[in-house]
Amino acid sequence: MNSTHCSCLEKSYRSLIASPERFGRCILDEERIGASCSCPGTSICERSVEPCGTKKLRATGPMAEDGTVPCEALPDAQCERASNPKHCTGAVNVFIDGVAKGCIKTIPVLSDVDDAYGYASYRANNIENVEYDYINLRFIETRANEDLHFCVIYGNWRIGEIVNPNDPTLSRKEKSEVTAKFPMFFEIKDDPSDSYFGDGTSTVRTSHAHYAHKSDGYCLGPLLGDGSGVRARFYDLDNILGVNVQTFNENTFSVTNLAKWDFADHRSATELRTTGQADGDESVIVDFQAACECAAV
Repeated sequence: MNSTHCSCLEKSYRSLIASPERFGRCILDEERIGASCSCPGTSICERSVEPCGTKKLRATGPMAEDGTVPCEALPDAQCERASNPKHCTGAVNVFIDGVAKGCIKTIPVLSDVDDAYGYASYRANNIENVEYDYINLRFIETRANEDLHFCVIYGNWRIGEIVNPNDPTLSRKEKSEVTAKFPMFFEIKDDPSDSYFGDGTSTVRTSHAHYAHKSDGYCLGPLLGDGSGVRARFYDLDNILGVNVQTFNENTFSVTNLAKWDFADHRSATELRTTGQADGDESVIVDFQAACECAAV
């Protein structure tokens, strides 16, 4: 999205330097290898601006037979340097139904995304602090390779095991559509028997149904985009209370809730079940947008 990575390509380049022999002419310096990075609208490449050691030069005409070009100095120019082109540290703002809810930090795990999901026996087993009957959303960063992953976890089966787990009238249903400007791949499917569409494209769709004593969900990644953001739309929801966006608390080294959003606070009671849960046709949109700083809440 690029709250995680810049899009960087290795490239060769040659800078202009002033000719020591001819005033107002420049020559090309020796070829060097660098990186061309694109992080539009974000600070996630940690781009630092510093004065050039000498005046920055630009060509003003074509190259002559002697290898020189007419050039001029840019007196107020600054040099830009990508000090860390892979790992990005800019803010990722969260909007639920178009309203800013704050900015999140990625949740670190050591090796792979399943460290944070733990899919087995038709449920997420490595869950921490996910909310029962909510759509829990989190971004996972795998420290082994600095890749970013987007995970959706429906409910908390540990609580669900206590609450009439086998009553079919309490089944949960969720559909989703996630869009970005880069390809996304399903890394975890909870469960594989549910419906998944668009793997490897910029628009993926899912359809899930599960009992309270099981979780459902999925993870997408790695997210290697251009700073354009990710949008997740959840619809045709049944027996769901709302959305819970999670972040990482660096002080306590734990997963915490950034924003809990309830249908009961934003929809008419006549549209919901008496419990405040969605009754089968509710929807909500969550946007994640990379930015230089956290949006005002």
